[in-house]
Amino acid sequence: MARRSPVPHSRNVETTDVSKTAESTLRLRNTGVAAIAGAVAGSIIGPETSAIFDLEVGGLATVGAPFGAAAGILVGVAARGLLRQGTPPSVHAQHRASRATTSAAGFLIGGAVLSAVLWDVALREARELDAILVLALLPPIALLIISLVTLAVGVLRRRATARWAAVVVCVCACAAAFSRLLAELSIPLRSPDWAGYPFVPEWKSSVLQTGLLLAIPMAVTAFLLSPAARRDFSRSTGPGAA
Repeated sequence: MARRSPVPHSRNVETTDVSKTAESTLRLRNTGVAAIAGAVAGSIIGPETSAIFDLEVGGLATVGAPFGAAAGILVGVAARGLLRQGTPPSVHAQHRASRATTSAAGFLIGGAVLSAVLWDVALREARELDAILVLALLPPIALLIISLVTLAVGVLRRRATARWAAVVVCVCACAAAFSRLLAELSIPLRSPDWAGYPFVPEWKSSVLQTGLLLAIPMAVTAFLLSPAARRDFSRSTGPGAA
């Protein structure tokens, strides 16, 4: 009796190994996204914390970045269940997006527009060396805008990775914006003329801008974690959705 060829088994083993490698690469990519988002948030939270408590300690952006990266990874791990809900990369969603999903995408687009507007306002108000610094921020601002638009499109297509990345980035953005808002609100408390601050247009404008920067990622996170969005993405789940 002829022996069976071991070739099919070898192919199965090879396919399994390739699949495991692909999953490892995906997890590594997700970890990188979470670490970058957390590091950016940490580099903002560090100096703002110093301002809130009037510590006058320099270099807290450098100190806050690694702690923020670690926190971002923890947020990504906590949200890893989102990677199992959504359409596979080669499949289109067969049903209309829910209002929660559409609203989340709309707020992501709004965040991109607000980023461009705030950069343009900063450039118009900057003078001499400050203008050079604002111009230097153009590449990262452009990258942020492209990323937010890409996430919005991915969310509308019910891509699991886009939903996960949007939640992780927005949670980190909420932490950074909240620390910034606390720093702005603490300025009058540290000033001898604290009673007059509510009537200072520049301070009110800064508080309003920071409030918007906090409200947008909070809204995106709330919409994407809502039961409606969960049902929307669960209906789209198929093999390889993550």
